[in-house]
Formats: sequence, C-alpha cells, structure tokens
Amino acid sequence: MDLVRSIDKLHARFLDNDSGNRALEYAHKSLDALSVFSKRTAISKIQKIEKEFTLSYQRLSRKEDTHIMPKIDPQSFDVKLFDDFGNKIQKKSLSSGERQIYAMSILDALAKTSGRKLPIIIDTPLGRLDSKHREKLISSYFPLASHQVILLSTDTEVGKEYFSSLSKHISHTITLGYDGETTSSSAAEGYFWSQEKEVTLHAS
Repeated sequence: MDLVRSIDKLHARFLDNDSGNRALEYAHKSLDALSVFSKRTAISKIQKIEKEFTLSYQRLSRKEDTHIMPKIDPQSFDVKLFDDFGNKIQKKSLSSGERQIYAMSILDALAKTSGRKLPIIIDTPLGRLDSKHREKLISSYFPLASHQVILLSTDTEVGKEYFSSLSKHISHTITLGYDGETTSSSAAEGYFWSQEKEVTLHAS
C-alpha cells in the first residue's frame, strides 16, 4: 500500500509538471504569434499612412512642386522621401513651403489612419506659404482635416478673402489682444475687423 501511495504521488506530480510545461509552451507560442501579428499590423498601418500621405501631398501641393513618396521604416519609423523615379530626396532640399505641405500631409495621413476623431490645432497655418499653397490649404485641407480644427492665425495670414472662403466652415472666432501696460492678454468674440465669428473650424 505504501508503494501504491508513492506511485500515486509520483504520478500526480508528473501530471502537474506536464501541465505546467504545456502551459509554458502555449505561453511562448502565444507570445510568438502576438509578435508576428504586431509586426504585420505595423507594416499594414505604415502602408496605409504612406498611401494617405501621397494622396494628401498631391492634393495640397502645386503641380510644379516636387512629387514625393514616403517610405517609413517599420522598426525605427524614420521617414525617407523618394521622387517618381525612386531617387531619394533630402528633406533639407525642399523649400520652406514644401516642408510645410509635407508636415500637413503627414498630419492628415496620421489622422485618417488613426481610426479616431481627433481635434487638430495649427499655429501660424499659412506663415511660410506662397499664395498658391495658401489657396490649396484654404480650399482642400482646413475644411476637411477633422471634425474640429483650431487655427491660431494673424490677420495677415487669414485675411478678409480667405476668411470669406472659410466662413461657411467657421463656428466661432476669438481675437486675443495683448495689453502692454498690464502685460496680459484678453479674449474677445469675433475675428479682428469683423468681431463676429470665431476661428474654431469644423468640416461641414
């Protein structure tokens, strides 16, 4: 009977160890599967970002601008730019306007592939752009960038003409005024000359 009890105990211990080993094996296999899934998901998401970036850049840039296509490293997420012939483009070779359009296109691509509705805040939205680039952003980006877009602009950037073009997309405008004597800023309803609308944009 003692021998039988000892055999039973050894058998039970063997089953416990075998169960633990199998659980550990399954855990390792699960981690491997998750790692593969993560890599495939990252590559798929990167491909979507690259596609959306190309479409956005083509929509916002002028015809005479350099045509660029991004390649994002799935490990480091570094962005490299190439032209239509596969030649690498140095970012520093882009004009200031092209660099701003590049940045806007990256933001647009990230927003469209994120799967979430996120507000966008843009400071000095037209500062480094010529008139053609400005018109592209006014007509093709700001009204469609997100459900809520906040522009922090001066009256020389978004003047009366651009303000009029955006007016149907504007829900609020606020003008910030600085008082040198009190060294403080105050907010007032309206946009500079009109004092009637605010600069919080949303897509109609």
